[in-house]
Amino acid sequence: MKARLISYAVAASALAGLWFFLLFTPLHKERASIAVQTEEARQQLDDFKRIMSELPRILKMQKSLEAQRSTLNSRLYAKEDILRLFRQLYQQAESKNVAITEISPPIEELLYLNSIIPDSNQAQFLNITLKLEGGYIDFGRLVSVVEQSDYFRGINGCRISGAKTGDGDIQFLLNFNALLGCSKEKA
Repeated sequence: MKARLISYAVAASALAGLWFFLLFTPLHKERASIAVQTEEARQQLDDFKRIMSELPRILKMQKSLEAQRSTLNSRLYAKEDILRLFRQLYQQAESKNVAITEISPPIEELLYLNSIIPDSNQAQFLNITLKLEGGYIDFGRLVSVVEQSDYFRGINGCRISGAKTGDGDIQFLLNFNALLGCSKEKA
């Protein structure tokens, strides 16, 4: 009977060990894994709630930054206006058979335009210097067209270099004030 009791005890221990290793351990590992996943999901939910609570502040900051960007952009001189003005000057010179060899607004003036805060009621002016080559009559026609343009606000200076006879190309230097933002390209 003792042998039977020992064999039953060994069989019960073996079944308990088998049950522990085959059923309980995987179930315990699965429960631990589910607990870890649940904790991770809870942390993600907490992060989501924190982000959602900060969202109005983030949106307000974004609007503030956009307003600041708009203000900073409005302080810059109108690059597109200057480029449009230059294109128009080149077209006018080409149509009058005069070649523009150099076109230059003074750097100090561009820096000044960039440093001021433009008032929407106040116009921005730019001094433009054109170095030209061509004939006297063609130059006169170009000056006439420039003077009739929307952007023109007055001549500051004019210099002519070349032969008095008009043979060959003559060099001209024309300096005038231009109003930015009023010249519109034709479509």
